[in-house]
Amino acid sequence: MAATAASDGGGTTSSRAVLARICVEMEEILTLAGAAGEAAGLEAERILGVLREGGDVAGAQGDLHRLLRRVGVAAGLNGITRGAGVGGLPAVRGHPVAPPVLVCPVGRCSRAVLLDDPPQVPRECRLHAQRLRRLDSPA
Repeated sequence: MAATAASDGGGTTSSRAVLARICVEMEEILTLAGAAGEAAGLEAERILGVLREGGDVAGAQGDLHRLLRRVGVAAGLNGITRGAGVGGLPAVRGHPVAPPVLVCPVGRCSRAVLLDDPPQVPRECRLHAQRLRRLDSPA
């Protein structure tokens, strides 16, 4: 998953979008890996740990992509998406929509949740187990 997009200081635009997708879909990723067996579940936890700690993000994303393919998700990370609120719109200072929005609490991904999104849209970072923080201005 080599990223060629411009960096905004917190990683490349594409790697930030992938982290956002992983955050939103973490429960599904862990469920799929766990259903494939204990070894796959442990591997998923190890990979997510690397992402949480800011290790080799590109390597961990590639590992997670390959793991998902092994457990039956033919498109890997590209097959785990709901679409709403994650990427797809031009980035504004690292986020896909203009403020005020809720954003990554540690500033590592491009995830953004609109304040008027339906309540079923998660308002927590599943990767870091923290509530999203409110961003009122892009600066």
